[in-house]
Amino acid sequence: MKESLWNIVEGMETAPREETAGYAKFVERCDRALAIVVLAIDPALLYLIGEPTDPKEVWTKLENQFQKKPWANKLSMRRKLHSLRLKEGDSVQDHIKQLTEIFNALSVMEAPLSEEDRVIYLLASLPESFGVLVTALEASSIVPTMDVVTERLLHEEQKKREKEESPQDEKAMMSQPRKFYEHCYHCGKQGHLKRDCPGLRGEWGKGKRKYEAHKAANDDDDCDA
Repeated sequence: MKESLWNIVEGMETAPREETAGYAKFVERCDRALAIVVLAIDPALLYLIGEPTDPKEVWTKLENQFQKKPWANKLSMRRKLHSLRLKEGDSVQDHIKQLTEIFNALSVMEAPLSEEDRVIYLLASLPESFGVLVTALEASSIVPTMDVVTERLLHEEQKKREKEESPQDEKAMMSQPRKFYEHCYHCGKQGHLKRDCPGLRGEWGKGKRKYEAHKAANDDDDCDA
């Protein structure tokens, strides 16, 4: 990085007043310095700087994070790793993301964790509700990969959500009146059965009246005879 840009990063050169002629030029150089610093950061560690707007602020954050003694940084990351636990109801995906960020930070500090250790830390951080899945994975003689464990955990989380939603749906269905489920195979409408269909009763009434009228006419003919 050129010395002129480095002065901005270290805060030795500050912005002139906006109304001055050199302000626009300073903003241009400041943006260039910010781009150089951000592009030099490992993508796995970009979460440390948030949404950067000032190169000096970014550099200060990096100094605070990595200018400590190496063993102190490792200790800090290990403490985070050991204390991180997934709480009931929290997102499994967000939890795995947090763990991955710590794994990546340790790798940058030259203290990487093996694939097996990553899987162990992940499984050890789960609540008791995932006990059946953890037991099933433990039964395997081969340590599963992080990708396999992640896939199984996300699938298990989806099953738990569906199970929690299912009783509510059943309760809502049970609260519906019985007639809500009745279906008439005569008129095709809901709310009654075929034997109670008003249309069918009307047809039976018409038929009965026709039968009685026909019977009465026959009786009259017999009397005349």
